[in-house]
Amino acid sequence: MHITGIVKDQKGNKYYKVKNSWGTAITNGGYIYISESYMKLKSISIMIHKDAIPKKYKEKLKS
Repeated sequence: MHITGIVKDQKGNKYYKVKNSWGTAITNGGYIYISESYMKLKSISIMIHKDAIPKKYKEKLKS
């Protein structure tokens, strides 16, 4: 999964905008929306680019 954004609906529920691997022929131009609870249930691990980590956390990770 490639998470490209976070959105909230009218009730404040959080969804992750995910680029799917099926191409753009599927609805929403190749993106799906996954609920926060589903993401927590199904995710094993995550990776983020080192430049996306705030500086204060980078310093903690170095020690």
